[in-house]
Amino acid sequence: MSSRYAAHDLSDAAIGGSRLRIQNGQFIDSSGRTVTLHGVNVAGSSKLPTTPNGLSHLHEGFYESHRTVSFVGRPFPLSEAPLHFARLRAWGLPLIRLLVTWESIAHAGPRKEDIDVEYIDYLEQLLKLMADFGLKCFICAHQDVWSRFSGGSGAPGWTFQVAGLDIETFSQTGAAYIHCQDEKHKQQNGTGKKEATGAFLWPSGYQKLAASTMATLFWAGDALAPKLALDSLDDQKDGQKVGVQTFLQSAYIEAFGALADRLLPLEACIGFEPMNEPHRGLINLHDFHSWNYDTDLHIGHYPSLIQALALGSGYKQDVKFYVKSWPFPTRVSHTSTIDPNGRSCWLSPTTGSDSTAEQGAVDSLAALGHGLGACLWRQHGVWEWDESKQVPVVLQYDYFEKDHRQGRQGERIEWYRDCFGPFLKRFSERINRSRPGAFTFVEPIPNEFIPPWIPARVIEDATLAAEYKQAAYTQKYATRTLIDTPRPGGETGFVYAPHFYDLNVLFGKMHSWMSVNVQGLSRGMFLPKALYFGALGLKKNYTAQMGRIKELARASLGNVPIVVGEVGIPFDINSKHAYKTGDYSKQHELIDALISAMEKLALGFTLWNYNPDNRVEYGDGWNFEDFSMTNGDHQHADSSAGGTPGLQPDFRNAAHEQDPLYRGGRALEVIIRPYAVKVAGTLVATTFDVDTLFFEVHWKNPAKPAEVEESDADAKKRRTTEIFVPAYHYRHKRFSITTTDAETVFDAELQTLFVTHKDTRPNAVHKLKIELEHPQAHRLHRLRERRALVRPHGVIDRLERLCPESIVLRWNAMSSGQIWSIVLVLMAVLLTVWTVDRHMSRFMTSRAAPPAGKLEL
Repeated sequence: MSSRYAAHDLSDAAIGGSRLRIQNGQFIDSSGRTVTLHGVNVAGSSKLPTTPNGLSHLHEGFYESHRTVSFVGRPFPLSEAPLHFARLRAWGLPLIRLLVTWESIAHAGPRKEDIDVEYIDYLEQLLKLMADFGLKCFICAHQDVWSRFSGGSGAPGWTFQVAGLDIETFSQTGAAYIHCQDEKHKQQNGTGKKEATGAFLWPSGYQKLAASTMATLFWAGDALAPKLALDSLDDQKDGQKVGVQTFLQSAYIEAFGALADRLLPLEACIGFEPMNEPHRGLINLHDFHSWNYDTDLHIGHYPSLIQALALGSGYKQDVKFYVKSWPFPTRVSHTSTIDPNGRSCWLSPTTGSDSTAEQGAVDSLAALGHGLGACLWRQHGVWEWDESKQVPVVLQYDYFEKDHRQGRQGERIEWYRDCFGPFLKRFSERINRSRPGAFTFVEPIPNEFIPPWIPARVIEDATLAAEYKQAAYTQKYATRTLIDTPRPGGETGFVYAPHFYDLNVLFGKMHSWMSVNVQGLSRGMFLPKALYFGALGLKKNYTAQMGRIKELARASLGNVPIVVGEVGIPFDINSKHAYKTGDYSKQHELIDALISAMEKLALGFTLWNYNPDNRVEYGDGWNFEDFSMTNGDHQHADSSAGGTPGLQPDFRNAAHEQDPLYRGGRALEVIIRPYAVKVAGTLVATTFDVDTLFFEVHWKNPAKPAEVEESDADAKKRRTTEIFVPAYHYRHKRFSITTTDAETVFDAELQTLFVTHKDTRPNAVHKLKIELEHPQAHRLHRLRERRALVRPHGVIDRLERLCPESIVLRWNAMSSGQIWSIVLVLMAVLLTVWTVDRHMSRFMTSRAAPPAGKLEL
């Protein structure tokens, strides 16, 4: 069979001259074939400006230039884009989750004329190049912990001025943990107390004052901060006042709307994700005096909300400091006194922030004012300072549970129903003005299951709607609510895009022989049941957790397409052992388990992340995270050439290090893998074993055949499944292909296997296997490669190298269950020998002892 297009080519021409569509919860091409979406996030560095250099550990110009920054060149310069796109195409990862922050397009201000047109021009050119390589993307409106100025990424600095917050005071008042300010403090004052800092601290910023306040105002500021009003951004409502929520959301939606106007008409762009990892802020607050240990990461200095409010107004507080621990994630190490020395993080009417003064007056920003001139929540009567006792006092414990607007006082607020759903609707409506039918990718709050979301067909039926509501408020797996806003994109444009990380590995930066089902453990699972052992156990663990995400998504949303928006690992686990030895085996094991689980569950995904700016010195450049599957330190061991001394490449990639398509790759042997991209039917499951290169895929025919008039060629294409078979693994190897009922044609140049099945019965299942002719020889080659390229380390590794190759191969081929059986048998034998020896010793001692009552002289 001849074809111009590779399996993993997602260009409009390759999928039949039209755009991707959604039908019956699947992405399909013009021939009705299911399209499997595998891809990557590009890139972690896109959270940070290029000018000035925004790497999160650098403090030069951090405050002074926040309104004049440039993101042009993120994720990479246009001149380098063809190489990076060629790499992703060669790796079989044609879907890009392209990160764009609100700050990158609207750092100058909230109005239309403040939009950074130069950066949008750059992105437009980037997407035009993307289409040339058969790649597709969706734009992720990215944020973490609200903004760079509250320790994360996303929102522009001027948004804090809207709330009356002074960004330059956050570190001193404990309102945020900011990486570059922490580094600056170390440089100026030394390390001081042994209080841990690092990549694991940033998530705690969600509960600190700056980020939690801004999230609260963005989602429900009109209801919770009714005293704060600003001039409308709507030209037709000039002079009218609007609430802070309306102001912020209007600015946000219009900024990304301007981006959508330019990008959605392009072939490469398939949709938008309204917000990365949203957070409810203080809405439905757990407690003023403590946070929820099961859902909120307690690490570093962790003030309660009432303490954070006091600190923000300049009052010193004794704050608990949390450190990592076991079996619970963290424990209190000690208490530190944080003293702002009377400095408030709130702007006063007479003084703006230093950065505001230095940059001069800006008309669109002058209208933002300075909030309410003091603590926003104090001004709304939430709390007060008791001068006599010198403590903060909560005045309204249920303040963040209900509406405080005139005429709506006391109405209960639920975040998913009243905030999230309506925002998504507004965002989607604005985006779809650019191109009706664009996909909307939606995710819940991280580590939460999305609650029931009523479908359009149910809304129109009163009886069904009542039953749906009853079920929604009695279920126990998610927030007990019902999202009753119409879904963005409707039945043909809504995509569920949850995230998944192994929080134990993510937080602990360790992986050995045991893994933990954190998802289950945080919901009351018995600890022994949450433990898994070995590589096979790891796969079972991830399959169980992601299977639960899929199962409950079906319960809440019905049959919608699922693309796991973020999934990945920190590569700097185990004290960066891999960087010194080149042995990335543990990283391979983790990523293989993640992808294997998603393949088994037939889930699409975009891995986190592809970042050419990654360096071992500072990782992805953001809060010391190091997740990139590619590393920019190309001269690995040659410091004279500008590389990092002693740095070793992934030894499994050593044979490819001279090829620009693969150079600097990490764990590529498990990331690059065969899979069915365009499926003539429905994908059931996929299996891939990197040790033997064994691949198996199952798919089935539709339950109801398509009733269309078509040519023989079109009918054949409808029955043809296209499988990506990577040259990275199979080039120069002899392999066999077996199928249940199909004709196959392999095109090595296109890295594509075309499979045309014969059985057209409804629901008929098809199977295909790819097997090396000599898998044992391949396993032996891998063993010898490891022994040749990786220095022995540790007792077990040294003992393994003393064993004959045949024994090692047999041992490696065993499942964890078989290994544990052998270990238990050996333990039983040793226990038996020890018991017998002990009894024999006692027996011999008793025989040798003199008779009782006699004395030997």
